[in-house]
Amino acid sequence: MHNSLMIALSINTLSDRILGKLIPEPKPGGRKREVDIWEVLNRIFYVLLVGD
Repeated sequence: MHNSLMIALSINTLSDRILGKLIPEPKPGGRKREVDIWEVLNRIFYVLLVGD
């Protein structure tokens, strides 16, 4: 995967504001997240737009 392509497909500020409301904050006292939710979304969008 090319870095420039991933940068081009990164979630922009407007999407951040929209999707940020849908992604729950980590629960207090719970286990820390092991993955970056935004990176997961970027990868999903990449597959949806480009394919495999």
